[in-house]
Amino acid sequence: MKIMIRSFVCSVYLLAVCVTYPIQANDECLINHDLMDEIPSLNNQTTINAGSIQVLSDATLELRNGFEIKLEDLHVNGDQAVFNENKKSINEILNGFISGQNYLSKFEKGSINSLADEAVLESGEVLFRNRNIKFEFKELKESTQDKFKIINTSFTSCADTQKGWTVTADEVQLNDESGRGILKNLRVKLFNTTVFGFPVIPFTATDKRTSGFLEPEIAFSSDGWDAYLPIYIVTSEKTDLTFAPRTINDRGNGFELNLRNLSGFNQNNIDVIKINNDKQISKASNKDRWAYAIDHKYDLGKLNMQIEWSKTSDPLVLNDIETNFDKSIDRRAHFLPQKVAVDFPLIGGKFKIRKESYQIINPLFPYELNKSPAANFSIEKIFGATSYSLNLDSSEFSIDKVPLKFYSALTNANGLLDKFDTGKRNLATAKMKTVLNNRSYIAEIENELIYKDYDQDSGKNYDGSFIKSKITFRKYFSKRDNLKQSNFELLSGFGYTNYRDQSSLPVFDSQFLFGRSHALFSNSRFLGLDRIIDEKYLFIGFKHLLDTQNYRIRTNFGLKERLEPSKVLNKIYGSDSERDIATFNSSFHTNNNLSFDVGATYDQDNSKLERSELALGFANEKSKLLLAKKFLRGNSTLNLQNLNYYEFGFEREFISSWKVISGFKRDQGMKKNIDAFLGLGYESCCLGLRVYVSDKRLIDTNTLFDVSQLNENEIYAWKEMISLENKSRITFEFELKGLSSKKNKLTRFFQKSILNL
Repeated sequence: MKIMIRSFVCSVYLLAVCVTYPIQANDECLINHDLMDEIPSLNNQTTINAGSIQVLSDATLELRNGFEIKLEDLHVNGDQAVFNENKKSINEILNGFISGQNYLSKFEKGSINSLADEAVLESGEVLFRNRNIKFEFKELKESTQDKFKIINTSFTSCADTQKGWTVTADEVQLNDESGRGILKNLRVKLFNTTVFGFPVIPFTATDKRTSGFLEPEIAFSSDGWDAYLPIYIVTSEKTDLTFAPRTINDRGNGFELNLRNLSGFNQNNIDVIKINNDKQISKASNKDRWAYAIDHKYDLGKLNMQIEWSKTSDPLVLNDIETNFDKSIDRRAHFLPQKVAVDFPLIGGKFKIRKESYQIINPLFPYELNKSPAANFSIEKIFGATSYSLNLDSSEFSIDKVPLKFYSALTNANGLLDKFDTGKRNLATAKMKTVLNNRSYIAEIENELIYKDYDQDSGKNYDGSFIKSKITFRKYFSKRDNLKQSNFELLSGFGYTNYRDQSSLPVFDSQFLFGRSHALFSNSRFLGLDRIIDEKYLFIGFKHLLDTQNYRIRTNFGLKERLEPSKVLNKIYGSDSERDIATFNSSFHTNNNLSFDVGATYDQDNSKLERSELALGFANEKSKLLLAKKFLRGNSTLNLQNLNYYEFGFEREFISSWKVISGFKRDQGMKKNIDAFLGLGYESCCLGLRVYVSDKRLIDTNTLFDVSQLNENEIYAWKEMISLENKSRITFEFELKGLSSKKNKLTRFFQKSILNL
């Protein structure tokens, strides 16, 4: 078991937040009650009031016994001061108070020159309106070059820093024109105890996109200290770059990079992570480890281009090393796509050309599957009630063995590599669909002619044609009033597909027969293009929607009865395929966030449940609950095990700003929890503290996988992969309200529901 302790994740925006981000806080936590006043109104006239006024010269007045001066957009008052009308300057201010359009300040001594835009204040505090962060300072200087300097300052959003946080610095330099600044000798305190310090930190202090340093991150894990310092670079109005040098104590140095570009309505991303000479992989011969992901879309008039390309140096790098990718690769992915697609109009239709590869993320199966080149042309024409469509597709499939740097690959002793089919597949489909519509019903008549041609690298060739026909009758009923709406659709029909022996053909791409129950009424080929099922069947079903002011109910039901056994399915599943399949799906959602979803696919002939899904959810302002269960029957002939497990998730906010979350996922077949988490958090208006404990368990054996065929190096790779997945983590976070963005761990947990698998 590996334990990861992630602590001191300090996201420090520093002074930037004081001019950029408003802070939401409860009234009892506000720190500005004693300073807040009305925003001064704009006025071209100067107004002066004082207990006593002495004229020192024609334009200079000495104000004593309390004074108040109202300038164009500034109000100043205090015990005494010297005012010059021509220079618009106020000097020798004692116990002063300034109220401006964006800020307030209270100080002991100071001087202000509004024409020269200069000010010097001593021993005071400044508060930015609607920001709820207060600065205390020994000296504050503003010069004509829009430069500020604050000496011996501290700032916080907490009314009582003994119960919250404060940040102190010996000196703050800020350039208002460039929006950049520097803090010297920074210290972060929690409950009046210093938890983080740094000698010099640059920062950005503007709401505009400017280049500069972003918040640093320091973590501690099983790999030692992990330091991350991102640099943000604006390259154009629609492009920016984030580059982050990084050092991991027990692994090495490296970097992360994120490039963003806005093209039309598409946000394009390039993410890169690299660690030089990873000491954990090979102490005798260090190796570089990296991963990158590209996601780009371009709309170039009539030509569209899409790039989805991700790759890693080895199968385990994303499990070994944490990443801060904006658009990270899924750590649970089984493969990484490398796809480029270009499409454009051609002679009234659309032509699309693709290059596709998939890197398998498994150290025991280091292969790259290729579908390249792949070309497709489609066109559709409508004449009256009949539509005609033509689809031409040509794809070439190959497999490459990827050399592994760190792990020995699975040998070919079990014949795995020989099981991959390679070659070329050509497909032509012509379809005619007629829709007859009158007031009482809708009739759809579909006829499709499919021609397939295979040219395998093994020397085998095949060509064959198929005819698919389907007739569907639809009847609609609808009822509506002021309080509810009810829609009912009744379906029935007949389908037929002729038989061709395809057992000798390769399987380049396929899908599970009962993976999705909604496909029962569709005209899709259940097993993909390589296995077109011979069928002769009847079907009947209905769809119903009831929508009221308080809730919505959706229900789908379908029954499919095969009139003859499918020879294609018999050869695949090794059993009689003459099965009547019934499917049911229903959802109930209320306006008060209560939801209930259920679905099932049932094999009537064998009296077996092929698929079932059940989920109950509830959420309100203080609570969140999720219960879910999923079952999918496997097949011994295809070496597919049953999927049978359930999930529980819970969140509750208690009094005094305490919150608890918990949950688990359990494999019912193995009688084992595969994922569990528990979290406790404290939230106040100025501080957030959170502790999370999570545990993931995977089995290290598979009843359908013959481990005895592995050699010593291969067994080591298998054990290493399992140990990387079987991790317990303890995560500690603190959030300084106003200085770091709020994180919602619970949302991530609930988004990974088993219903999304």
